[in-house]
Amino acid sequence: MFTRTEIGHSSAILRTESQVLIGAQPASKAQSMTANVQPHGPKPKRQALGDSSITVVERIVAQASQFAVFIFAANILSPAEFGVFALASACAILLFRAAEAAWAPYIMSWSGDAERPRQVLFLAILSGVAMAVLGQALGFSADMFAMSSIIGPLIHLFSFWIMLATISSALKGLMVWQKKLKASAVCEIASELSGLVASITSLWAGFGIFALVIGRLAAQSVHLVLSASVVRLGPLTSMPKAAMEDLWSFSKQVFTSRMIANLRLYTATFVIGAFLGPVAVGLFRAADRLVIAFAELLMAPGYLLAWTQFRQARDAGPVETASGRINQRATDFFKVIFAASLPLMAWLVLQSEDIITGLLSEEWAAATPLVAILAISRLLMTPSVATEPLLSITGQAKRLPMVTSLTFAFSITVTLIAAQFGLYAVASSQIIVAIGVLALNVWVYQRYASVGWKAVLGGVPALLLPLCAGTLTLWSLMQWPGGAELPALVRVVAYGLGALAVYLSALRVLDPNFVSLILSTKKADASGAASEMAGQS
Repeated sequence: MFTRTEIGHSSAILRTESQVLIGAQPASKAQSMTANVQPHGPKPKRQALGDSSITVVERIVAQASQFAVFIFAANILSPAEFGVFALASACAILLFRAAEAAWAPYIMSWSGDAERPRQVLFLAILSGVAMAVLGQALGFSADMFAMSSIIGPLIHLFSFWIMLATISSALKGLMVWQKKLKASAVCEIASELSGLVASITSLWAGFGIFALVIGRLAAQSVHLVLSASVVRLGPLTSMPKAAMEDLWSFSKQVFTSRMIANLRLYTATFVIGAFLGPVAVGLFRAADRLVIAFAELLMAPGYLLAWTQFRQARDAGPVETASGRINQRATDFFKVIFAASLPLMAWLVLQSEDIITGLLSEEWAAATPLVAILAISRLLMTPSVATEPLLSITGQAKRLPMVTSLTFAFSITVTLIAAQFGLYAVASSQIIVAIGVLALNVWVYQRYASVGWKAVLGGVPALLLPLCAGTLTLWSLMQWPGGAELPALVRVVAYGLGALAVYLSALRVLDPNFVSLILSTKKADASGAASEMAGQS
């Protein structure tokens, strides 16, 4: 949220849209173009493993850097300041998504020479500049409508970031197209560390919420310079009409799905800002950021696992029996995902007070119930990690815009109704939204991918007894009088590890076959996941 979080793990987004949504676009030329996302041939296994390793390091560095900035800033700034920043940032993200279009996925999936990617790079530069100009205009008019006089200046600064981020996104696509995945990861690591240093230094120097934008500008500038030096390709200023039509046909579904997804993501932020003010926005976004930080530990590997497992199931035998194999693999996949997410979210719900106390200041105490509520919402959203891989691998990627649109419509309706009743009502409404999304996903899986609801939820009952054992252990430790003498963070870590040990032991005793399945899946999937990550980064 406070460095580059809202653009949300750009490498994961590029992986998703380059290999998922492009399969749905109708242009015949683009279809042939996207048939092989790695146009220059498969990588040797050793290189794939190396690429995947540094990609994992890059994600760890990114998460750690963003979380460090969040914690440091939260102990300096007030909830109201965070709220103002979150509103300006949300506006900037939407402008960035509009400017980014689908330049990077198109470049990554191109199978010809360098001429077309260079032409697309030029379009990316133009769109970045155009959206930056629009951002400047919005900044000048912000004081007329904004609840804070500093939103305008924030948007002015963000406008420069939009331009840099748009160009950087296209250059990242070029690096992937050139198979310079290690170089791309190094650029990301360097940019994240630069943003971390710039943000903390600026916060320490007293720049307030402007320090967070300064950190983004520093990170994006470093990425732009490094990626340009790696790519070593300049833009070309002309593109034939047929190429433009091909680009449009390719881009429209990616762009539509991306914009709807981002609008849904920031619905609560805008609604809370409009109805409840910047303090409420700050509290909500801080709680959401904490939950996301832990949820990402599962979602990113879960997304990768979904791709590899469902693809392996599809390709493991005759086409006629593929749906049965995918359904069986889905049964195992969703049980694994719930086995990991249930204890994590239960820990967040029960120890939310200690987490807030240990990481933030007393000024943020009102965010404690929000962490628990949003953790439940995130748990219910767990199966959605498989939506794009599952629909794409079963040839139903064209259903993704429909799923995204229905989710957005339901989300904004429920959130608008809840906003009449206060901040906690809005947070609680996200549980209703999550239930709706879960129901929609189960229906979509059944109708379009032949994966029934039992495959999605059938494994949960077997996890309940181990979960109860671990949860009861955690609750008992929290009642121990001697624990009150310990620092809050020590309680969070020690109690959590103790409860986790009991949960895993109970799982091993009560469901030994499932534990064996997890271990065998992990071993069998290692090389496949490495290749998948390297090819999709």
